[in-house]
Amino acid sequence: MQLPTFGIEKIFNLPYRQEDFKIMHHAPINQPEITEAHKHDFFMLLVIEKGKGTHTIDFREYPVSNHTVFFLAPGQAHQWYLSRNTSGYQVMFSAAFMLPKGPLWPFFTPAAVPLLQLEAVQYRQLAAELQLMTTEKAADILQHRLQIVLLLLQRWYVAAHPAEAAAAGNHLINRFLQLLEKHYMQHSEVNYYADRLHVTPSYLNLVCKKESGTTAGEYIRERLLLEAKRMLTLTGMDVKEIAYSLGFNDTSYFSRFFRRYTGQTPVDFRRQA
Repeated sequence: MQLPTFGIEKIFNLPYRQEDFKIMHHAPINQPEITEAHKHDFFMLLVIEKGKGTHTIDFREYPVSNHTVFFLAPGQAHQWYLSRNTSGYQVMFSAAFMLPKGPLWPFFTPAAVPLLQLEAVQYRQLAAELQLMTTEKAADILQHRLQIVLLLLQRWYVAAHPAEAAAAGNHLINRFLQLLEKHYMQHSEVNYYADRLHVTPSYLNLVCKKESGTTAGEYIRERLLLEAKRMLTLTGMDVKEIAYSLGFNDTSYFSRFFRRYTGQTPVDFRRQA
């Protein structure tokens, strides 16, 4: 059993076609509700104008406050509880809708801090761009306006989170993370990624550790643990099925791996979640 993947057209009950972009200004925010467990296949910016509450992203809870931006990449599990007066923007877009860019956006990389607190002047600048997008119909202009929004957010994010920005801007780490996202279920060895990147495993670990504080092996481990948590929380798959899906041939080894790094067995984690 795999998680169903929903596109923008599914969430908003649009005609059956690929919908690449949607922006909404909510006052208050009222997300369309999907009751079944799912993943999204698009990126999202949740921009809080004013309000409070909590936003849980991949099992970490973050406070919601005025002028906060949350970043969600495809496949992330999230849930929010917002006060009734919370207002702001939701911007949803596919990878295909984004204009070409070199390094990964730092806020959409694995393990990135998924929020940014804006100063009042920064929020006003961002809100002005978003307001223009709400009335624009031409896709090519929307693409360029989205690029401006992402570049502004990147400028502010780099200043607030320099470690994540340095990792995303490093060419080797960038390529490693892209490969990891494609192959983590089949390959959990640093050697595999080092070979594909034409470097030694020790060099890959060294660069990752120097630029981000996290070794390549730790990136792989955290990606497997994250997906295991998603499957335990959002699917009815049993532990054996999850272990097999993640490349573990032995269920008991998977359970020991999970407990070693989370302090809980997979069954205990599911029960608590």
